[in-house]
Amino acid sequence: MAKQQSFEEKAKKAAKAVGAEKTVKFVAAVKTGKGTYRFNQKLVKIRDEKQEEATLEAEYKRMLQEAH
Repeated sequence: MAKQQSFEEKAKKAAKAVGAEKTVKFVAAVKTGKGTYRFNQKLVKIRDEKQEEATLEAEYKRMLQEAH
């Protein structure tokens, strides 16, 4: 029995069905009081590609506020 569908085809099909969200790993460097740097990372879901840059900027500001 031959394989009907590859994993890649299944993943693409599932992504289209969900609404084509894109997940980005966002890493921000924050300078500590000692003068060293700490790296904060977070997974951010981008739902609308037109608002991608604004979403990332807002997330960056939020990460900086949490760090201080």
